[in-house]
Formats: sequence, structure tokens, C-alpha cells
Amino acid sequence: MGTALNALKLLDFFSASRPEIGLSQLARLARANKATVLRHLRSLEEFGLIEQNPLTKYYAIGPAAIRLAALREAANPRLDAARLRMQTAMQEVGESLHLSFLEKDILQTALVVETTKHTVRVSLDPTEVMPINATASGLSMLCYGPPTLMTQVNSGELQNFTKETLTDPDQIRAQVETIRNRGWSNSNGSYEMGVHGFAAPIFGIDRVAIGTVAFAMPENRASDDRVPVILAALHTLAKDLTAIFGGQVPEAFPPEFHP
Repeated sequence: MGTALNALKLLDFFSASRPEIGLSQLARLARANKATVLRHLRSLEEFGLIEQNPLTKYYAIGPAAIRLAALREAANPRLDAARLRMQTAMQEVGESLHLSFLEKDILQTALVVETTKHTVRVSLDPTEVMPINATASGLSMLCYGPPTLMTQVNSGELQNFTKETLTDPDQIRAQVETIRNRGWSNSNGSYEMGVHGFAAPIFGIDRVAIGTVAFAMPENRASDDRVPVILAALHTLAKDLTAIFGGQVPEAFPPEFHP
């Protein structure tokens, strides 16, 4: 089982910005020797989860993975309901949104709704992994998600993306406590300079966060006069998505968000 899991973990390195990866690069990313990675790749290729470009010799996501993703989408109509609700929120606020879910301690983007009201907007990668220390979504999940997520913070191995990225465990824990008191999280240039995010948790049946929903916008549109509108829409959206995915909001969760 461990070998199979290590092989499947290689799939996490592929994204819209990195659709093809060579053997040497994959070995560096996985911190494993090339012989081991090649053995995993051949297993994945056998089941159609990846395929090799015959010209470049690089690897990409295969047809079996695409088929499984389509099956999951067809079998999970809740994502369609979430998309409709997010589109309504996008029209209200005029900014792009993304929905993320926690998968084995990794916050993975599941759904993106980009604004149609601005030509200048934040474009989001629907396959992106949200760093827990550098994004509003990640900080919200640290606050309301499983306590085991804090082990990533305590390990001290957090990636630095910009000069605003939080990497100090004490500062992150202090930020998490602030979020717990107000219910929402924000980031300003901590993952990408000039991008501001506002996020809130989506809860499961046990009242522990299973994911997050977030607005992302250029920094100049996150002005003080717009924040109340953004937070009001975010609070309603988080509650609605929690209901859509069969969860329950904790009693201690703020009844409304305040700037």
C-alpha cells in the first residue's frame, strides 16, 4: 500500500501551470531517486493515470484520471449547487471566488468562479493547492479544520512566497486566534503580490471545517468601503455552502462578520 500511495502522490505535482513534468524534475520534487520515481511512473502509466509525450518524453495527466474526474463531477451534484450559489455571490460582490476542500492535510481547489464584471481580475487555477500559511483559505482552515494541520506549522518547513508570507509559527498561531474571534480570514500579498483574499470555513457534519470559500481580488479593490459588502456576502455564502454539503455551523461561530 505504501508503494501505491507514493506513486499516487506524484499526481499532486501536476497543475495547470505545470501540465508536463520530466523524470528528473519529478524526482527533485518528490525528493526521491530517479529509479524509484520511474518505477512509480510506469505503474501509473499502466493504469492510464499518466501518459508520456513521445516527443518531449515528459509526463502528463492521463485519460483515466480525466475519466475519473468526470465521473466524480457527475456523481456529485452538490458541486453544481455550489457553483450556482457562488455565481450569485460573484454578481453581488463583483469578484472572483474559489472553493477548496481538505484532502489528506492538503487544501485543494475544487471550484473556481471568475468575475464577469471586471476586465482586470484575479485568475485562479482550478487545480491549485492552497498553502496553509500564505493564503486566506489556508489560515481559515488552520483555525477551523482538524488540529493535526498545526503540525505543518510547528514543523517550521513552511514555504515563503512573498515578503508578506507568514512563516513564523508564533505569528501564525496569533493570526489563527484572531480569525477564531472574528470568523473570517484575509491575506494581502502573502501568496501573490497585489492580490487580496477574504475566506471563511465550510463545515462538515461534525462542525469541523472540511473546506473554505474565498474571494480574491486586486488589492486596490479591497478598499475599506468595500470590505463590509464583501464580508456580508462571504458570511452568507459560507453558511449556504455548509448546508449544501450537509454540514453544521458551530454554535460559537459569529452570527455575522465585522470588519
